[in-house]
Amino acid sequence: MEKTIGMRIKECRVKMGMTQEELAEALLTKKSTISAYENDKIDIKISILKQIAKELDNTVFYLAGEQDEDISNEVLQMAMVLQQIQSKELRKAAIEQVKVLVTIVNTGEKAKL
Repeated sequence: MEKTIGMRIKECRVKMGMTQEELAEALLTKKSTISAYENDKIDIKISILKQIAKELDNTVFYLAGEQDEDISNEVLQMAMVLQQIQSKELRKAAIEQVKVLVTIVNTGEKAKL
């Protein structure tokens, strides 16, 4: 059975150790609304889904079931952090540093073999 948007919201909320009340408070809504979202009883506007994704430190793509299952949340979090860098030059530099880190880690792992 494929996960619904509501199931994904609940899964992310629970992983963060957040209650429905806490999520509702963060979104300035009622616990009953969060419950309705999680049980797929009401449709969620994209603007609300964006807010939910932000509060749950995730993406709209994941919550909507559009994310490639091979892409981990950590990778998406890294992309979101990089996206927050306003300067294109600094963003490029950060990406290059991550590439260097990957090369170092992969070289070290090969050396262990």
